[in-house]
Amino acid sequence: DTDDDYFYKSALGIGATVAQISVALSVPRRNDPNSILSFLDRLSRTASTDSRVGVSNLVSQVSLELMRQKSNIFAANTEYKHFSSAQAAEKYYNKAALKERSKFDKEITNKYGGVDYGIGGSGSAVSFEAFPVQVNPQATSAVVTILIAIDGDETDFPIINNMRDLQKALTTMAANVKVDDCLRSAEVLWTPEDSADVLSERDIIVDYPELRRV
Repeated sequence: DTDDDYFYKSALGIGATVAQISVALSVPRRNDPNSILSFLDRLSRTASTDSRVGVSNLVSQVSLELMRQKSNIFAANTEYKHFSSAQAAEKYYNKAALKERSKFDKEITNKYGGVDYGIGGSGSAVSFEAFPVQVNPQATSAVVTILIAIDGDETDFPIINNMRDLQKALTTMAANVKVDDCLRSAEVLWTPEDSADVLSERDIIVDYPELRRV
């Protein structure tokens, strides 16, 4: 690390921050065009993730859509960690991304440097195995996680105790990722992706104990 790295200041403050929001939702009809799973499926096919602007737009869109889905949200969690060194933040982000990928079916991510770590690429998360079914179930629960590395120390979130706390966190995320060129890295991950996979609220509570009821 250089002195410049430690004292670097952006429009969002000094240093860099790794931040994460995870949200659990009920999805009564997964094929409904207005469901969060339908929204993410459409976005996975249309989002431009080969530029910083495209990735920031993606993160902002998902954050705003989660706010629109507030009536279906039953649990959430926020985490953030500030670093004076941008290099240290990137290392922490990479470790967090690997940890989250191991949980999720599918991800949208950036393709900086011409390498596709997202849909159809080497970064796709491990898929859940499902028993064959005759009819794809419509009702499920879902978990969506947004993970970012961003310049500055102003991307901080409240502890989630209620929907107001979550809305504040999502609003901060949606706004800050679009400030100048502050966004360094980002990933959006969700489960379930396969139409034959189903998650119950009980599954999510067991598998994601960090989530807090809202």
